[in-house]
Amino acid sequence: MTEAIREIYWNVGEGPGSLSLYLCALVALGVMTWGILRDIARWRAGRPDARIERLPARAIEALAQVFGQKRVLRDRKPGSMHALIFFGFLALFIGTDIIAVEEDFTVPLIGPDAGRILVGGFYQSYEFILDTMGLVLLAGLIWATWRRYRTKPDRLNNRGTDLWVLATLLYITGTGYLLEGLRLANQVIGGATVYDQAWALRSYFGYAIAAIFRVIGLGSGSIVGLALHSFFWYTHMLVTFAFVASIPFSKYKHIFYTPINTFFRDLEPKGALMPIPNLEAEIEKDEPSLGVATLADFTWKQRLDFDACMRCGRCQSKCPANAAGTELSPKFLVTKMNDLMRGEPIMLRDGTVARVHPNVAASSTSEAGEAGKPADAQQQYTVIKGDSETLPLYEHGLFTENELWSCTTCRACMEECPAMIEHVDQIVDLRRNLTMIQSEVPPGVKRVLEGIERAGNPWRLPQRERTAWAAGLDIPTLAEKESVDVLYWVGCAPSYDDRSKRVARTMVQLFKRAGVDFAILGDEETCTGDPARRMGEELLYQQQAQTNIETMHQYKFKKVVTTCAHCFNTIKNEYPQFGGHAGLDYQVIHHTDFLAQLVAEGRLKPTEPVDERVAYHDPCYIGRYNDIYDAPRNVLESIPGLELVEAPDWNRERAMCCGGGGGNVWMEGWGKKGVNVIRLEQIQKAEPQTLAVACPFCMVMFEDAAKNTGVGDTLARKDVAELLLQSLGSEPTPPAQANDS
Repeated sequence: MTEAIREIYWNVGEGPGSLSLYLCALVALGVMTWGILRDIARWRAGRPDARIERLPARAIEALAQVFGQKRVLRDRKPGSMHALIFFGFLALFIGTDIIAVEEDFTVPLIGPDAGRILVGGFYQSYEFILDTMGLVLLAGLIWATWRRYRTKPDRLNNRGTDLWVLATLLYITGTGYLLEGLRLANQVIGGATVYDQAWALRSYFGYAIAAIFRVIGLGSGSIVGLALHSFFWYTHMLVTFAFVASIPFSKYKHIFYTPINTFFRDLEPKGALMPIPNLEAEIEKDEPSLGVATLADFTWKQRLDFDACMRCGRCQSKCPANAAGTELSPKFLVTKMNDLMRGEPIMLRDGTVARVHPNVAASSTSEAGEAGKPADAQQQYTVIKGDSETLPLYEHGLFTENELWSCTTCRACMEECPAMIEHVDQIVDLRRNLTMIQSEVPPGVKRVLEGIERAGNPWRLPQRERTAWAAGLDIPTLAEKESVDVLYWVGCAPSYDDRSKRVARTMVQLFKRAGVDFAILGDEETCTGDPARRMGEELLYQQQAQTNIETMHQYKFKKVVTTCAHCFNTIKNEYPQFGGHAGLDYQVIHHTDFLAQLVAEGRLKPTEPVDERVAYHDPCYIGRYNDIYDAPRNVLESIPGLELVEAPDWNRERAMCCGGGGGNVWMEGWGKKGVNVIRLEQIQKAEPQTLAVACPFCMVMFEDAAKNTGVGDTLARKDVAELLLQSLGSEPTPPAQANDS
């Protein structure tokens, strides 16, 4: 028996084999490097964005995401498919590198005997592992091909690069096994036929192929077998280096760009939008630049986002606006800008194509028309005249009103995206320009912004009515007490919306039952500005924030408790950008979290049975934005008799938005079906008697959906606080005072 050993250039010759390999490698690496440098130059054309703090944390999470496939595996089936491809490819890449190390370093430096790596027991294990991982890769590729071209989910749309990606990897993997089979069937080492050696069986899949080749006469030194081996060796090499060269020009670019994008992800609180730097100074300029109007207005990180996108469509599949039939697809939001940035035909969601060309005669183009609508039936492309960097995106129809304003800013797209793309920030940046520069906003947005500016609330109701909900409750204000344990931030909806007023009154009763030292701001409270910020009116938001921060600085309190998920998020995560002291002088706590604490401490004791089957809806701004999932469920589970159920597949971090975020609670529906109706239908699959909510926007949206779908009388809608109060029963009468005389 001969020793197990790998002869690198068997049958092709070390001279011609190594020469052709190194020449191809040099060309491929040169082309790849040029392409990557060109892409980096495109990113650097964007605006500045500091993303260099906390480098160790960035590196650790990026490595965990890449090698742990954490975000990828959230979507179990396609995630498993990708994991097969990733780990199979990684193993074969490492195996190829070991060959390169032996051939180019250890053998030349140490000698042909001592420098051998692929020999003996290590080589046998090497062959077994690579045969196995090659099958893993092949299984993933076949699965991916079947999924993309046979079953094809709606979220996928195919381009030529998809076929290139799958075809090259399939060819490389397939010919790798064919080469192994032909080598095992024909190779002779030291006069001994490799096929007859026991160690050859370690290459079990290649060995099975070798057996077939020998049966059909392509083994034992067959001229045809050797010629086939040479053919496959050279084509395998050429396709491999074509793959390397094509990385920055195809979907393969995500191999590098997605880990880089993950490294530079936003480390600020998830609920905090980035402020416009030097906003007031920018506004004073003759031509202020606010938000995004052109490709040149995006930051370098947003431009990296465009290149990191794999077009997997996970964002689209979880987008509530997309489910409602609006024009918004988070995927196409990104891919359109990637096409524009790279100077490629812009693939639009309706299947049409737009080209941006700087030197086209206006008479032969549809410059005045909408992107995606050819000027005449003979045009293959819609041609838009202009420079890709400075072309007004909204004016030329690359983004539509429906597309930008139907977004509920729910963050579902960002939570699903394995490339860590920041879709919501891009949409808000586009809204900022439309709102503050172009004044191109829907009527509903205009009314909300006017209400916040003039009346301090989006309902445009008088400030003097802000505390009308508290009539008869004898609620102290901070102006009266100056220092308390808890500031109850009521918010606009509980102050003005009739249904939400009941929740505010419920909270007051719970505070009193638990003996909480609390107060409200009363008439000093005004809108936090959250709707204005999500609608793009950053200046109005900052004015509201500064007003509230200055008011809060006048008083002393340890906690801010609010029933509004949006108020909670902006006071906790965004006010610190403008001098707010959340996390320093006081904690900001959502009411479900605070109630869970009171129950756990025994200060509130639910004892009365509530015999109801209850489904809880996770509000986006306490769930996905702030990771509060357990506290509201803990409150509900503490209630005797209550049966807590979940909406199948759509709960916790994957709960669909109620449809009210991003200002949409005040706008007419943009789609064929209301997001709130879709969400209500998802919840009804759990067959609840009661829908529990924890945000006044959700309450407004579900009240409307229940009435419009005919379940207003059969499906109760209650806040978590209302269910808790219902279980506390009547307040005990205090004992009579003893007579000291």
